[in-house]
Amino acid sequence: MTETEGKGFLLRSAPDAPWAGWAGSRFLDEGLASVHAAPGRALARLMTLAALLPGGFGLIWDHPPAWMAALPPEARQGWWEAITAIPHLSLHLEAEAAAQLPGGAFRGWVHAPQMPEGPLGELWRQGVLGWLPRAGATWRLPDLGVAAAGEEAPSGWLWGEVTLPFGALSSLASGEALVAALSEAQGAAERGLAQRLAAGAWVDLPFARRAVGWRLALTGGTEFQRAGGSWSAAQGQLRALKALLQERLRTPIHLGGSSDRQAAALLGRQALREGHPWRASLPLPPTPGAFTPGLAADPRDPAPLEARATLPAAWADTLDHPPVALLRVPAVPPEAGAQSLLAQLQPPPALRWLPPDLPPPGPFDPDRPWAPAAAYPFPADPGTGVQRGLFEDFDA
Repeated sequence: MTETEGKGFLLRSAPDAPWAGWAGSRFLDEGLASVHAAPGRALARLMTLAALLPGGFGLIWDHPPAWMAALPPEARQGWWEAITAIPHLSLHLEAEAAAQLPGGAFRGWVHAPQMPEGPLGELWRQGVLGWLPRAGATWRLPDLGVAAAGEEAPSGWLWGEVTLPFGALSSLASGEALVAALSEAQGAAERGLAQRLAAGAWVDLPFARRAVGWRLALTGGTEFQRAGGSWSAAQGQLRALKALLQERLRTPIHLGGSSDRQAAALLGRQALREGHPWRASLPLPPTPGAFTPGLAADPRDPAPLEARATLPAAWADTLDHPPVALLRVPAVPPEAGAQSLLAQLQPPPALRWLPPDLPPPGPFDPDRPWAPAAAYPFPADPGTGVQRGLFEDFDA
């Protein structure tokens, strides 16, 4: 991985390959009778591909759901657990396919217009699946980009990812610093990739130059609001910056929130160290001077559920894919409680629950630990008025 730090931004790319990518699952059938006929070879292809992409790979499962019936339950469970255990790989399914998943320790995202209900909703509230509100036929992949619509999801790639705090938008509005940094990184990646392709060290997945873009990831939304920043002004600056970068680089730009806590901490330390104007809303030492990842409150803090999941209404049309809201809760929430929360979130983010029996995702920061699960608010059931008691976790 290549990491470049500029004034108000952090650029990450790969030296001889795309930074990240996504593709429909049918490429796994190339040269095979089917995935379930040779699952080991298909799994090896995924592992090889994910190892080449430090920014992650999104596997869009667009196989017909009926293919699963050919496998016994134990084999199906083992398949899903194996592919979702691959580092840097995320699984994306439609509700029809997700409803046929067996039990097991797998993880994925279900893309559906409405909140999952019934058995699928139970998996969602247990934290097995995340839910991403789907609008239209496109696939909006959290922390990656947007895949074009089609019966078979086409492959897409990112040259890299640029993370920047909201407070730095004014300083970067001219785009010159970003254009220079992105052009240099893209040129180096293209030259390295050309050598990889010539050496036959690429995977069995076509690489289309026109399908490669960049991701612009935003962080520090909480600090931006604390400093009295204007969401509407930031929107205008961001749209203008996206148009400028697309024109100068002649490549797609995918806008989204950043869930990367390490990038947020690095940019916060940079702002304090170099005295940037957007440092004013950061906490002072000895508290770690780090930005909050994404647009909402830090998922590690036991803030109200709405504060950790709110997406400003106007941003739904600006961001290409919704930010991720990871909601730690002291117990599996009831369906009515989840519905009550979503009624307050318009538009809803990509939402994943994190009950106490699931460990928080890493990396872990000794300066910013996760609060105990019991300290987080619990969504009450408005129909029955049932809410967890204050001393429910104490022994009698």
